[in-house]
Amino acid sequence: MPNRTRWNPRPLRARRPTAPERSGYRCDLIVIGVAGGIASGKSTAARVFERLGARVLDADAIGHDLLRTEPMRDDVRSAFGEDVLTAEGDVDRRALGRVVFGDEQARQRLNRLVRPAIRAEIRRRIAEMRGEGYDGVVVVDAPLLVDTGPTDLADRVILVTAPASTRKERILLRGLTGSEAEARIAAQEPDTKQARWADFILENNGTQDELIEQAEALWKRIVS
Repeated sequence: MPNRTRWNPRPLRARRPTAPERSGYRCDLIVIGVAGGIASGKSTAARVFERLGARVLDADAIGHDLLRTEPMRDDVRSAFGEDVLTAEGDVDRRALGRVVFGDEQARQRLNRLVRPAIRAEIRRRIAEMRGEGYDGVVVVDAPLLVDTGPTDLADRVILVTAPASTRKERILLRGLTGSEAEARIAAQEPDTKQARWADFILENNGTQDELIEQAEALWKRIVS
């Protein structure tokens, strides 16, 4: 089945105002959220938008940076024990993944630790861009953007979807086992649930080149 883009028309959602906005400062900065399950192609779409001029905030990269901070390492150690740390005392993300993707309560515990900090950092960076007078497009590349409902982090949300079998094949190429891949896919909310909160849906059922063409066409539609 070829790739296609679906549009879910809805009013422009209201984000929580940042500090510069509350103080009366305004600019035409637009925040676009790119969501999707692991290996769906969302980061490929985000890179297309970056090439076309957007500034991208990668929620996964922000989360990894946070896990390297001492306060977050201490919280993770307290919550999950020494087994999820390396010999040097850093968080071993693969070991942590084996714990949280096999235990729903553990995964929720990690989300409660990390997600608020990621959201706060994304807000801080967007506010910083506004403070600089940036009036372009900011893309928030975040797999869990609309998994629990609508988001106030973005003006528009793009959901990138792909068949579970295709996603599993891509995850295996990253060096994970079949069971690890299946656990990560199963741990995320299904596309049908997330689609309720998306303005646009990129169905990544074909080639990467087709997804890139879709993303380029959607960019023109959103920013024109």
